[in-house]
Amino acid sequence: MNFFEAQDIARKNTAWLVVLFLLAVLALVALTYFLLIEVLALGLTGGLVFSHDAMAPYASWDSFLIVSAVVCLLIFSGSIYKTLSISSDGDSFAFMLGGRHVMPDTNDPQERQLINVVEEMSIAAGMTVPRVYLLDDLSINAFAAGMSPADAVIGVTRGTMSRLNRDELQGVIAHEFSHIFNGDMRLNLRLIGVLHGILLIGLAGNIMLRTMLIGGKIRKSDKKRFRGIGGASLPTLLLCIGLIIIGYAGTFLGQLIKAMINRQREYLADSSAVQFTRNNLGISGALRKIGGANVGSLVSSPAAVQYSHGFFAEGINSFWQLSFATHPPLERRIERVYPAWDGSFLPSTIHHPLLEGISSQKTAENIRVAAMAAVLSSAEQAVSQIGTLNEANVEYVHELILSIPISLRQAAQNAFTARALVYAILISKQAKKKLAWSVLEQNADPKMPPLAGQYLTEIRFKDEKFILPLLELSINALRELSPAQFVQFKRAVHRIIVSDKRVNLYEWIIQRLVIQQLDRHFGFRSADRARYANLAALGVEVGTMLSLVAYAEHDDEAEAAEAFAKGAGESGVDGLVILPRKDIGLDALDHSLDRLTLLKPLVKPRFLKACMAIVYHDEKTTVKGIELVRTLSACLDCPMPPIRA
Repeated sequence: MNFFEAQDIARKNTAWLVVLFLLAVLALVALTYFLLIEVLALGLTGGLVFSHDAMAPYASWDSFLIVSAVVCLLIFSGSIYKTLSISSDGDSFAFMLGGRHVMPDTNDPQERQLINVVEEMSIAAGMTVPRVYLLDDLSINAFAAGMSPADAVIGVTRGTMSRLNRDELQGVIAHEFSHIFNGDMRLNLRLIGVLHGILLIGLAGNIMLRTMLIGGKIRKSDKKRFRGIGGASLPTLLLCIGLIIIGYAGTFLGQLIKAMINRQREYLADSSAVQFTRNNLGISGALRKIGGANVGSLVSSPAAVQYSHGFFAEGINSFWQLSFATHPPLERRIERVYPAWDGSFLPSTIHHPLLEGISSQKTAENIRVAAMAAVLSSAEQAVSQIGTLNEANVEYVHELILSIPISLRQAAQNAFTARALVYAILISKQAKKKLAWSVLEQNADPKMPPLAGQYLTEIRFKDEKFILPLLELSINALRELSPAQFVQFKRAVHRIIVSDKRVNLYEWIIQRLVIQQLDRHFGFRSADRARYANLAALGVEVGTMLSLVAYAEHDDEAEAAEAFAKGAGESGVDGLVILPRKDIGLDALDHSLDRLTLLKPLVKPRFLKACMAIVYHDEKTTVKGIELVRTLSACLDCPMPPIRA
């Protein structure tokens, strides 16, 4: 199953979740209506009724419709409120769990190793580096949250960070990346919203009972009085207790829904982690240390109950977890990824990252060979890599990052210096550098020009292959800007881009990759909803983007036209004609890509395959062409790993 199929299945699972939710609502409506009949019978006759004939006098369609409306209103409003409160991005949920944001430029050795692993795996997967959060628990656990790869966050407990070696930590992070690629995060957050509504009935009963007790509404003298509005304490008490019982029924249904949806996804994420890292000892070691730790994988946050299905391992210990566990048994998970397991668990001791090197199982020669393997030879291969990780790409990115000057690497990990770094990259690609520099001085923070000048000197002598990784690293740091700082930064970038009235490829990449991702983070751009199931419906937009790729990869007009024809044929869209270079303006490109983001998951690979067919047309790929397609892929929420030109 590839990335696009997984995304499509995730959407279908959402539909399945809706069906289960509606069935649960119907069950709760029926239980609540039965409770109302008993309350009425107790209030009017002093006794309970159970037979159909005895219930008939108290039942009517009008009362049933009223109960249905009230219950549905309560459940749906609660679900909608909860969904809206946590669905903007992964950060809000990480904070709800009590997570502390780990700064990209942290100097703590353990935090630095964690950040390095996440950065390397993100860039190796071709996606924006997620923000990392730390939960202050000594247990071993982790989670991924967010609505798409662009706004994902990774959270780990302190025990995960400090008690796992680098290979084990990489296995856990790879497991969470699998959830990101498979669309599980969105489903996890929607589960929280859905189940919150179901549990509100029990919460209403609790609130009513507490209000009565605190207000002194239940008195000893009332216990003998069964009739009358003012003295109907026992019927009211029955109503409260009944609602609480129905709440437990809702909890049962919610836990059942979690277990039905979640278990198989954990097996898939475990196997994907082994596939990504080519090392079953990493994730199996983490699972064995959970079994050997006193605190296991328990998370102390009160919100952990809501997100129990979204953790790497069981995050809570309750009756419902024992009866309807959201994760497969630990032993079974270990056996699946490590068949040679002898049944013993591992002790978890504090590790010291600075003494371990980059990997306990890889020599420098192995790394060099793995890095050389990150080469693809066809459009089909390139598209098949979307939404995946592999050891070769991770090690290639590791070597790539290490070869970047340390001053540039550090600049990309700090919100203040990352702005200057992006300005420097932008100006380095400008034909009219003096004009761009003047625009920078007029629009940016006064401290930016001198700093950008320092970075510009180093960037001029670096290979183009370093540009996109630097930008991807910078995005994570730039999320730490204040909204006002981001607005100023965005305005300065735009004015530099339009200053020479020309469309420079790297200018456009910066605008689309960096600014678009940050617009989402700061709330200036919402996630796009898939609409088009046919690529031909966006023929004009497809032609515009394929023309851009053709001209980026081929300087010669005839070669560009020939490559475009090959890409057009691969797209399956009839009547596509390459546009003249002069007609490919900034507005046309932005409009076209905005429209293409509305494609449904199973349609996107055809478009991306057409782009890569242009790049591979003459079997002489360039960094510029490959990085352009990777940018397009990222903007479509289809992370494409690095490809060596």
